[in-house]
Amino acid sequence: MGANETVPTYHSFVDGCYLHQDAYSGAATLVSFHLLRYALFTLMLVVVGPFVFRIVAAFFDLERDFKSIADHFDDVTSGLIYSYILFTLGNYAHTFSWVTLVFYFVGLLCFCVLVELPFMRVSLNGWRSWSTGAWAVNLGGLALVLVAAGFHIRWAYLAGILQWYLPLFVLATASVWSTVFVKRLQHHCIDNRPEGLGIERRTRRAALILFTRRSAKARRQYQAEQANQLEQLRQRAEQYAVNTAAATPSSLQPVDNGNDDLAISDLDIRRSDSQGLGEGNPGQNNASRSLLNMPVEPNHRERIDSLTHEQKNELIEGKLKNLHYLNVQTNGPLPLHRLNLHLHHWQIFYILAFFTRFDEFASKMCAGVVLGIFTQGYAAYGFDPMVERKCLADTKSQTSSKKSN
Repeated sequence: MGANETVPTYHSFVDGCYLHQDAYSGAATLVSFHLLRYALFTLMLVVVGPFVFRIVAAFFDLERDFKSIADHFDDVTSGLIYSYILFTLGNYAHTFSWVTLVFYFVGLLCFCVLVELPFMRVSLNGWRSWSTGAWAVNLGGLALVLVAAGFHIRWAYLAGILQWYLPLFVLATASVWSTVFVKRLQHHCIDNRPEGLGIERRTRRAALILFTRRSAKARRQYQAEQANQLEQLRQRAEQYAVNTAAATPSSLQPVDNGNDDLAISDLDIRRSDSQGLGEGNPGQNNASRSLLNMPVEPNHRERIDSLTHEQKNELIEGKLKNLHYLNVQTNGPLPLHRLNLHLHHWQIFYILAFFTRFDEFASKMCAGVVLGIFTQGYAAYGFDPMVERKCLADTKSQTSSKKSN
């Protein structure tokens, strides 16, 4: 067996994908799992760590958001999802140990003290107004992260996995830098398509065109029905003319003008009614009235098929104005929001925790620190989103107030 080959310890439900004989302790394995270590890892990250932080924060009155029972429940459910993804893809089945546990609480408690410094009560979005002390601490932290990244890149090179280690880091950080494009696209849609997303409108338009389009088969059937109705009308008219001629004196019969379509005049109809032919011959009366009152309004499908191209477009545009959205009033404004990008430290250190995957003391130490800072972020403030929504109406009011000032 080669040095880079891997085999399972034994096939069981508990060990799962955990690989024991691995030259790089699972660093070259994208997915690994060990049930017992996963249970301990999740217990630390989702239950014990946040609980310790809330107790310490309450004792020293540290900065934190109020959380109800429902808020804590949401944090636990979200934490279970995040922890499982991190454990299976971050190689913690091999690297999670007492070193990670110790430095987890070191990172958690030290970061609690750090953010309580007066000049450190800042956000990443407000970097333009940072004080000298805030800049010094943040630049120092960035330098430590870069130094640790250098060691991890070296270990990836030695393990022969650098060709996918760095691309995966770029892919993992896509959730950060891609928000810039999302913000631009959102604002472009608000400014140019305030009626909603173009893809939804195009989909709805395609459906309406499909429902209002008449196929060749339907067109031939419609034309055949029209020709059949016209033929029935002509036969009724001829029969009516014959019956009327038989019951009318020759002096009052209409003169043949060579028109075979419908040689019937209103005078003939009035005369037949005035002479009481309808009373003496109910069939004739019904035939004449059915001829005059013959329904000419087609059904719904035929009515659509009879529309011109311009009329169909007008119908489609009218229906597009009333797209159905849940909890949005018909013909009412859509809940449009402009975006603010707010990068939180829980997101930064959660991404970094995927790449501390080496069975080295320093790597395990870094893993514990970044996991502790990640825990402080969501335990104190929750899993705040990176994209914050601001109502369009509020943005307009703020813009107008700025202009007035």
